[in-house]
Amino acid sequence: MNHNITGPPVEEEFKNKARVLIIFVFMLLGILLFRLFVMQIIRGSYYEGLSQNNRLRIIDIPAPRGKILDRNGIVLADTRPAYNVMVMPEDISSASDISLRLSFMLNRPRSEIEDAIRQAKSKPYDPLSIAKDISFDQVAKIEVQIFNLPGVSIETMPEREYLFQDLASHAVGFIGEISKGQLEENSEEDYGPGDIIGKSGIELACEDTLKGTKGVRIFEVDARGRRVKVLNERAAVEGTDVKLTIDEGLQSIAAKGLSDKAGAVVAMVPNTGEVLVLESSPGFDPTIFTSSMTPEQWKQVMGNPMHPLENRAMRGVYPPGSIMKVVTALAAFNAGILNPDGKIYCPGYYTLGHTVFRCWQARGHGQVDLVTAITQSCDVYFYTLGRALGIDGIAAYAFMLGLGTKTGIVLGDDSPGLMPTKLWKRQRYGQPWHPGEDVIAAIGQGFILVTPLQIAKAMSAVVNGGKVFTPKLLEEGQSVLERNLNIPKSRLDYIKEGLKGAVENDRGTAQSIKDPLFSIGGKTGTAQVARGYTSKLSDESDIPYKYRDHAWIFGFSPVEKPEIVVVALVEHGGHGGAVAGPIVRDVIKGYYLQKEAVREQIRQNYR
Repeated sequence: MNHNITGPPVEEEFKNKARVLIIFVFMLLGILLFRLFVMQIIRGSYYEGLSQNNRLRIIDIPAPRGKILDRNGIVLADTRPAYNVMVMPEDISSASDISLRLSFMLNRPRSEIEDAIRQAKSKPYDPLSIAKDISFDQVAKIEVQIFNLPGVSIETMPEREYLFQDLASHAVGFIGEISKGQLEENSEEDYGPGDIIGKSGIELACEDTLKGTKGVRIFEVDARGRRVKVLNERAAVEGTDVKLTIDEGLQSIAAKGLSDKAGAVVAMVPNTGEVLVLESSPGFDPTIFTSSMTPEQWKQVMGNPMHPLENRAMRGVYPPGSIMKVVTALAAFNAGILNPDGKIYCPGYYTLGHTVFRCWQARGHGQVDLVTAITQSCDVYFYTLGRALGIDGIAAYAFMLGLGTKTGIVLGDDSPGLMPTKLWKRQRYGQPWHPGEDVIAAIGQGFILVTPLQIAKAMSAVVNGGKVFTPKLLEEGQSVLERNLNIPKSRLDYIKEGLKGAVENDRGTAQSIKDPLFSIGGKTGTAQVARGYTSKLSDESDIPYKYRDHAWIFGFSPVEKPEIVVVALVEHGGHGGAVAGPIVRDVIKGYYLQKEAVREQIRQNYR
């Protein structure tokens, strides 16, 4: 009788193996399920994005910036279409091959293009601009070969265009690629690396208005990164236009007058604070900043001894010279120590202790009253007022006119200048104020520093009767009246008579702005540059440039009811009337000619 003694053990062994196999299968299934859970739930968005990026491309569409216009609607800054060569790094299989092809088409070094592509591989799905604003011929060459250039495309981008190049360049400003610091400052705004942003002037001050809203384009690509079709697109929204109070015609006259000289011209409407001219010379072409500057270009700009980026109208600070005499006279009126009809004798010098202060007129002016002192710019008359007032008396009224503080203009980067006081000198130098410093401060020398814009603001307040307006550069919004000094008409009449005499009187110092057709008043100023330097040369043009005095002049018209105030400053220009005067006269003349042209146009429309 045979017994199957191996049956039960074999069956048990089989069951054990089956259990192990089942456990193993479940373990594999568990691992697979866990892996699916991680891929679909935990990292689902990552893999979804990766999948999309293999098939889709999403790019931003830059928004055209709003226009910058002058008061008459003339376009100062606009946006035009430009063709840029873009590369998607992820779609470039061979950077050397693509670089070789593009270098011939763009006439650029192959190594430069290849290095840019390789560096961009760290952000494979961010479009890289290889060349900006290429020519139509280059566009045609690339379009013909586009099938052999996977990952390369030509995008139409908005390019800033400054129609008058360096005219009003400091006021209009420029744009450029956003910096790391600006990205951090504007982290809540829709900015990204490579975006364009305002860097200075109105471009910066009105960035939120001008910038517009970016659009987006989604398109499908094939395996080689070539575009198949656009799937979706949201158009960019153009920025809003900004209209300035600046008058392009008058600005051009001022720029032509300054020519190659370093200086500034500011013109204002005295009864509103509107800025008609804000010209700084030399200027610069803002277009050079719209694309990447080469080190050579940057060195050329920064190394220019004339410092074209410096806004002399707002940031250039200079002693005001004899223009300060107007402020001194009003301060003396305000202090109750000035009898305008009383006379002071000018022998050609003023003695204070052992110190002698000379009048510009060596032979003296004889007996002078206020009107004569302003007309002939008698130093001794104002030395006497300055000593009686003291620096704090002069400074108190100067501050009320806006000197020694920022003007409040929308550009916001102007210099406050300097209006010294006794306390200021004690804190700054640890020294007391000396009586002789009262004397020279009265005629705009010493520590006093002002900007052309400050002088325009202050003199506008003087001739309009005391209304101090914040300089207004944007047409939108109301004029801002900071304070009203309410200069009595009787006092103002004396000041205006003296300023008119300076232009029309045979002994006036501002005759260079005289025009037989218009009523003009004004005052010159010669700001000493090198203290203690006395030239022995009879011809001023033979004096070394750096030792020549700065030339100031301001004019206003008509004298009875002023409509325009013009200030000109020419660095190292010598005496104010000779060099700066014709600029002021031409701007005022241009103002009247434009008014007549408008009247004639109105007459034509109604015929």
